Amino acid sequence: MNRKYQHLVVAVTAALLGTACATNPDGSIKQDDRVVGAIIGAVAGCGIASATGGKCAQGAVVGAAAGFLIGWYFESKKVADAQTINKEYEQKKGYQVPKKDIQAAAFKTEVKPQAPAASGEREVVVTSNTDLVGYGDKVPVVEQKYAIYDEKNQLIESKTEKLTAVDGAGRYQTESKFKLPASAKDKKYRVETTLTSNGKDVKKNAYMVSFLEDGKMLLAGL
Repeated sequence: MNRKYQHLVVAVTAALLGTACATNPDGSIKQDDRVVGAIIGAVAGCGIASATGGKCAQGAVVGAAAGFLIGWYFESKKVADAQTINKEYEQKKGYQVPKKDIQAAAFKTEVKPQAPAASGEREVVVTSNTDLVGYGDKVPVVEQKYAIYDEKNQLIESKTEKLTAVDGAGRYQTESKFKLPASAKDKKYRVETTLTSNGKDVKKNAYMVSFLEDGKMLLAGL
């Protein structure tokens, strides 16, 4: 990469980093994943532009923009203990709570749009609740797989996140956030969330998300 173009990429990176850090409760610093994507996009964009005889400045800007198309945030927490959830399911007619195992009993997902930003980006919040029941001693590895598809059924983004708070039976809540660009207006996206336990798919939830010109958002469960 040409030396003068390297300075541009450094400048883009510095500008992004300046607004990208968040302080965790323990005092540590967490980098916004969207910025990491933008930085990678800027470097890649500059490299591609240089290789094809284009201008690094244009490549860096395009690459950075592409890195920001999908921003990702994820957290998981336990919201009800094992005793409460096991008792709740034991009172359900016909339901047998496992005595020597821990199994997923329910997986519900809710998708909520946030108000559009001045830039036209729209944040979408995906909240899921997972019920694990049973009296087994072996704690399963529970994960959520996320996938976002465009109108042509092309995969835009996929993530697999481990529920770090799982220590046995109980109710667990996860929250994920991603951003759709201003160009998402009048387009449809399919958002899928899949619960897995010990590597096996348990249940999938899917929504069709579409934005209208007036800023409203339509949701349809699939």
